Amino acid sequence: MKKRVFALFTAMFLLCGMLAGCGPTGSSSTTSDGAGDTGTKDTLIVAIPESPTYMDPMVQASIGTYRVTTQMFDRLVMMDTDMNLVPALAESWEVIDDTTTVFHLRQGVKFHNGEEMTSEDVKYSLERCIANPGVNYNYLIIDSITCDDDYTVTIKTSEPFNALLYRLSLDAASIICKSADTSAEEFNKHPVGTGPFKFVSWELGGDVVLEAFEDYWGGAPAVKRIIFRTIPEALNRTIGLETGEVDLAYDLGITDLESLAGNESVTTLTSPSTTVWFVGMNVQKAPFDNEKVRQAVAYALDPQGYIDLVFSGEATPANYTMLPPSVDGYVSDCSDYSYNVEKAKELLAEAGYPDGFSTTLWCSDSQVMRDSAVVIQEQLRQVGINAEVKTLENGQFTSETGNGAHDMFIMSKTSIDPDSMLRSMYHTEALGPSGNRCFWTTPEVDAMIDEASTTTDTERAMELYAEIQSKVAEAAPLVPLAVEHLNAGMQSNVKGFGLYPGKSHYINGTYFE
Repeated sequence: MKKRVFALFTAMFLLCGMLAGCGPTGSSSTTSDGAGDTGTKDTLIVAIPESPTYMDPMVQASIGTYRVTTQMFDRLVMMDTDMNLVPALAESWEVIDDTTTVFHLRQGVKFHNGEEMTSEDVKYSLERCIANPGVNYNYLIIDSITCDDDYTVTIKTSEPFNALLYRLSLDAASIICKSADTSAEEFNKHPVGTGPFKFVSWELGGDVVLEAFEDYWGGAPAVKRIIFRTIPEALNRTIGLETGEVDLAYDLGITDLESLAGNESVTTLTSPSTTVWFVGMNVQKAPFDNEKVRQAVAYALDPQGYIDLVFSGEATPANYTMLPPSVDGYVSDCSDYSYNVEKAKELLAEAGYPDGFSTTLWCSDSQVMRDSAVVIQEQLRQVGINAEVKTLENGQFTSETGNGAHDMFIMSKTSIDPDSMLRSMYHTEALGPSGNRCFWTTPEVDAMIDEASTTTDTERAMELYAEIQSKVAEAAPLVPLAVEHLNAGMQSNVKGFGLYPGKSHYINGTYFE
């Protein structure tokens, strides 16, 4: 109890210091009508575990980035919190044939700079996405984008593609203003979208401030200002809720959720996710170029022990596949790995490492990452693998692992369909920053992923996805450990917020009671 009180006092001091030191971004959260303070709250302070890396959704896939950018940008189609495809900037669409889809755009949609969105902006945005190696692996099948008139766009794919609408709902397919300065430096300072909130300011590693876009096509948001505040420690996010310094907090610790259960001033939400946590190995570097070494790592890791210690038991074992149970194509028996120290040691000896070896285990500086590193480090030590933990700031971690500087690494991946997940993890198109940080590929698996995404035979696609999961599990370039359960806490006067299984979460629709 004394530790809890001390932690509460310390965190209150730190949080107050952060609020006092943030200048304009931490200004009054109430509005006034000029006749006196109405006390009406209009600023939502959101505590997030990791800072965004960019304000541009097309640079690199990152949940830390997308949790912010999804508030500023819309897509042609979007997924609601129940994972249903719904119209967005395209009010309707027609599938003309296996490779042709026509999208009819909403008319009168405004960008944050006041310009009207037309088909030229859509064409420009999607072609920019296709040209960007950090996200384009999902879109290379698009053959052409044609502006039929100001409000009609035709997208053709080079082959039949059964996941096109899902692809277009991803943050990487956000529609941006063609006339805006989209150079890397300027767009990070002045992003221009059509979303419900528009950019105000961002200090790298600090607060991101957004304000309501009053001309939003879906109606002006009830919340007039959002401050995204990076608070890496889960306990400190919880204390921020308890002290009232934070209105909404993502990814609380399980024990903290329990402690909030009796707090009438705070509401909590939990939900399944499509996020899988895994340990990856860079197969470009010895000894991970040896399949037996990678298989030894798979046997050395104890998924349930990992879940118990890192997620307090509140996660689902991944069963050695990157497809979560809620995504089509998932199979629960794609491999026969199970926690087996002796089997791991036997494989290491066969690979020429009877006494084990030393390596590095990379992670970012979020609490879940750090906790994961400690648990995985100890599990590896039991079989003779001495892994030095290397912790980096999130942006540097994402960049350096994308460049292949690492040995082993911890990461999570979120996806809403089987092709996107398997392609990003195992396909040659996705090597490096796009997602394949293990740098493992084979022509056979590439071909199977491609066939599964282009066949119009659903049964055949499911057969292929099952076979792919079996083959990649045997090669073991990475070891899937857990399917994360999402949660959030909010002040009791915060209403309308819902958890999105894809983890980015929409703020629009949230309001103060």
